[in-house]
Order: sequence, then structure tokens, then C-alpha cells
Amino acid sequence: MIRIYLFTYAGDADEAQACVRCALAALPEAVITVADDEADPVPERTRKALLAAGARYRQTSFPRYGNLRGPECVRGIISMLAGEAADDDIVVKIDSDTALLNGAWIRDMSETGAHWCASGADSRQFYGLCYAMTGLAAKRAAEVLMQADLPDNAPEDLTIGHTVIELFGVGKGRIIPPWTPQNRAGRWSAWNWFSISVAPEKYVGFDVVTVGSPRPPHIPKANRARAMDALFRYRFHGEGKEG
Repeated sequence: MIRIYLFTYAGDADEAQACVRCALAALPEAVITVADDEADPVPERTRKALLAAGARYRQTSFPRYGNLRGPECVRGIISMLAGEAADDDIVVKIDSDTALLNGAWIRDMSETGAHWCASGADSRQFYGLCYAMTGLAAKRAAEVLMQADLPDNAPEDLTIGHTVIELFGVGKGRIIPPWTPQNRAGRWSAWNWFSISVAPEKYVGFDVVTVGSPRPPHIPKANRARAMDALFRYRFHGEGKEG
């Protein structure tokens, strides 16, 4: 089973809906749970829309410190990933400002025997926008992190990623390099808000796209959900294609 956990809060309510639409289109067999922040939850209309879209909804009480960091947050996230998982499940953590456009890299984990997969700058660093691991990896990481002495500002992605890699090794996982001008084969990317020619059709070939990248001051935050909705339409409904 593939289990996706989307972490969100009131400020990302629109992005969360777009994230769910993309994730369930990319992986219709997955079970997706929206983990909302109890201290700053999405509006009731958003909760109902998420449920109607096919997601499960839960609120979490651990502090997130604005950017998913700190010992309580790290332990809360890894506990959620591990909580319902069988050892051979694949559990996925995704940010609400991230569009999953292709789930093949997640499905491939079961075939290759990988225990973890993420994008990152090097072989020992997870980017937090989206990463996956087996249920076994999540459980073992949870056991370690529940007892670990973590710094007050421990970032969720680097802390969980480092723990999983230490437990299972570099050879039992995969780091996917993101797209850069030097790596044009990369299939993970960030929406370029500073480009005057940015358009959804330029991004639909990627597997994962975050719209959480920096924006110029004149571009409103509401445009993030609009960009994700456009990616959904172009990728899964062929908008913009001829014929």
C-alpha cells in the first residue's frame, strides 16, 4: 500500500486542495491523509473539500515552528509516517505547496527493494518537499528519533533523511538530483516565479514541482494554488494539447 501524508495549515488551504488533486491523479491507488495544524487549521470548507476529493483528514497537536522544525515536530511527523504502515508499505511525506505529477518513482521502490527515495543535493540529504520510505524504514527511524537528543531547531527533512540513510545505507535508497541548468535531465523542479515566460506546459514533464520557491513582491501568494491547478489540468487532463 502507498500512504501519502500531506502536512498543511490555514495559510496553505488552497495549495492543500491542489496538492491532493495532483497526488491522487498521479497515484490513484494511494491513501492520502491531510495532517492539519491544530493550532492554525484550514477552514471548514477546505476540510470538507479535502474529504470530498478522497483524502482523509486529521489534526496534529505538535508544534511546527513555522517550517516543520524542532524535536516535537520531527517526532510527530515520523510517528505519523510509521503509525499505520506495514513493513512493505511505501509512506510518502509531501508539502502542501508541492505537485506530484508522476508516481512512478514511488511505485518503483517496491520493485527495486529501495527503502527510501528523495531529491537532494547529495547522497545524504533529503529535500523536504516530498520523500518516500518503506514502512519498515519509518518504524525504525521513529524508534531512533523518539530517543535521540535533537537540537531545538532540528529540521524535519534533514533529520529524518539522515536517520533513515544511517539505518539503511546509501545503497538501499535513491537520491534524485533536481533539475538545474547543469542537470537538464532532472525530473524534480521548482516553479520559477521570476521568469516572465513561466508556464505550466513547461513543467508538466517533471515528476515533482514545488511552487514554494521565492516570489517577487508583486506576485501574490494566491498564485501558488493557481499554478498547481494549472499543472493538474495540463498534466492529467491534457489542457493545451492539440487535437
